[in-house]
Amino acid sequence: MQKKFASRNDTAPVSRPILDLDRHVPYFFTYISNRLSRGASETYRKHFNLGITEWRVMGVLAGLPNITANQVINAIGLDKGAVSRSLGVLEKRRLVKSEPDSRDKRSRLMRLSPAGDALHDRIIVAALAREERLLSPLSPQEIEGLIVCLRKMRAVVPHVNAYDVEEPPTRPGGKKG
Repeated sequence: MQKKFASRNDTAPVSRPILDLDRHVPYFFTYISNRLSRGASETYRKHFNLGITEWRVMGVLAGLPNITANQVINAIGLDKGAVSRSLGVLEKRRLVKSEPDSRDKRSRLMRLSPAGDALHDRIIVAALAREERLLSPLSPQEIEGLIVCLRKMRAVVPHVNAYDVEEPPTRPGGKKG
């Protein structure tokens, strides 16, 4: 964040912090994620009749078969409703199978069906080609460095999300400070 000068209703300029979008890391994550998700969604819907969330669920189940819906939620980082809806779509299309969890009768274990495996194997080609294009400006060393940094940042997300803004006290008349 940097300090810039802004004017309010043509009064004297006031100094206040504003975001420098060329240096604000959360902005880059948001921009890149939103644009990549939109592009992936368009591609996967057009060619495979599948949304991005369904693809993400399939990707997790391909690597981690026989897991519960809660484990899928934790692996993807999406909300319960989105994952539940996606699992419902995938089960209805017979791309995912589920069976009761012998250790917890309230849970079901999910895995890709043979049709799900086959569709996954077609989509993964497109997903990896998209990743290759994304990483194309980087050297192998930069890619490894990026992955190391992203893992470190992923590890501190709970710490970041634990931050709670402390509002300054309100003065009589509703004014802050």
